[in-house]
Amino acid sequence: MWGKSSYSNSDVSVTTAENPQEIFKRAYRANEKGAYLNSIEEYSNYLKLVPEDASAYYNRGVVHYTLKRYNDAVRDFEKAVEIDPSKTYAFLYKGYAYEMISDCKRAVENFEKAVSLGENKNAELYSHKARCENRDKNYKEGFQDALNALKIDKKNAYAFFELAYAQYGLKKYSDSVESYTKVLQFNPNDGVAFHNRGLALVFLNKTSLACKDFQRSSEIGYFDSKKRLDEYCK
Repeated sequence: MWGKSSYSNSDVSVTTAENPQEIFKRAYRANEKGAYLNSIEEYSNYLKLVPEDASAYYNRGVVHYTLKRYNDAVRDFEKAVEIDPSKTYAFLYKGYAYEMISDCKRAVENFEKAVSLGENKNAELYSHKARCENRDKNYKEGFQDALNALKIDKKNAYAFFELAYAQYGLKKYSDSVESYTKVLQFNPNDGVAFHNRGLALVFLNKTSLACKDFQRSSEIGYFDSKKRLDEYCK
C-alpha cells in the first residue's frame, strides 16, 4: 500500500547536507511508530527537495487520512495522481477520503478509476462504493456493487449490510430481511441492522416480528427504534 521514494541524485537541484532518501525513510518510520505529525513534517521536508515524487504525496495523504484530516488527504492524493495518473491506491484512498467528507459523487468516480486501473478484486472498495451509491439512492448500482464485494468475500458483513439496504430501497423486502439476518449472524449486536430488518418486516405485514426487532434494537441503544416502537407496536 505504501509508496517508495522515487528520488535519484539528479532529481535535486538544491544543495543539501542530507540525503533526501534519509528524510523519506524517517517519515516512513515515524508513521510506523504512530508519530503521525512527525511523519507529515518529514514528508513535507522531503517534498521541498523532491517536489515531483507521487509516492511521497500519497504516503503523506495516507497519514492525513489516518488522522481524519480528510480534506488534506484529498489534496495530497490529487497531487499524487496528477504526477502519476497510474497510481491506483491514490485513487482508491481519494475515494475513501471523499466518502468520509460526504462527497459520494466524487468518491464513486475515484473508486471507478481505481477499478479501471486493475483494483477489481477489492471487496472493501466495492462495499464502500455500494455504501455511497445507496446513500445517494442509486440502489441498483449499490445492489450490484454489494454483490461484487460478496463474490470476492462471502463473509463480508459490511457488504451484506449494503446489499440489504439496496434491496430495501428496491422494495425487495423479503430479500432485505434475509440479508439483514446475515449481517446479524456476523454482528449480533448491530442495532441498525435490527432496526432496518424491522422496517422490512413491516412492509411484509409481519408486525409482531418487526416489533421484536425494534425492541432489540432499542435495547442495544439505537435511538430511532424507540420511534418505531411508538409508531408500530402500541
